[in-house]
Amino acid sequence: ANGGAGGRLCVEVGDVVGMLDLGKLSRRYIGEAVEGSGLLSGERLGEIYAGLSTGYDRVFDVERTFGSCGSGTEQFIDVAHVAVHGEGANQRVACADSDAGRVLIFNVESREFVCSVGESEGPGKLAGPCGVCFNDRGELYVSDSMLDRILVYDGNGAFVRGFGSDESGNGEFNLPRGLAFSSGGEFVVADFRNHRVQVLREDGTFVRSIGSYGQGEGMFQYPRDVAVGGDGSIVVSDLGNHRVQV
Repeated sequence: ANGGAGGRLCVEVGDVVGMLDLGKLSRRYIGEAVEGSGLLSGERLGEIYAGLSTGYDRVFDVERTFGSCGSGTEQFIDVAHVAVHGEGANQRVACADSDAGRVLIFNVESREFVCSVGESEGPGKLAGPCGVCFNDRGELYVSDSMLDRILVYDGNGAFVRGFGSDESGNGEFNLPRGLAFSSGGEFVVADFRNHRVQVLREDGTFVRSIGSYGQGEGMFQYPRDVAVGGDGSIVVSDLGNHRVQV
């Protein structure tokens, strides 16, 4: 029924072919799907809009993009993780390309390619970069899930140091994934196949281990990523248990 100046217009319809849950749609989509149909007047649409939550009614414009598909200097095969450091004209974004075995760094403001990390032969060569994060000084930390190590590079992409090995002891890793720094200078590693989270100092010195294999509270099955809150709390995506723990 469509409310008009002279009352109601009743239209006979056939079978119902679909339904829209207006409570789950954005105002923008409702307008695109319904306004042109004549099923609802503009006034009635306004009433519906007024009663809807606007929590999901947000449209974001893409300001800039980096790279494209391929194996060229500024291209990606599989972007596994990203991290940002700096502000304004000095802000950089690091993009871990696991399949290409490298990390590409771009200037966020200008979109210019800065450098490639981990392609040079030697101790800093990457095999399967997965997680990336920056410390306060702009050094880049990379977890390599194929080498079971953490590798560190300076602001120009030069290798600085590395630590870790394929074991289950303190400071050792089995397929390390996500990384995150705390405000106190320690960094957190999702130790995927060791079913734990490790906390280390910037030089790789072991601080503590969190969790073990299992389904109980504080236990993990394949923790995949980590984040650190402003209060120092550690947030863990617990892949195998289908949950997030803090």
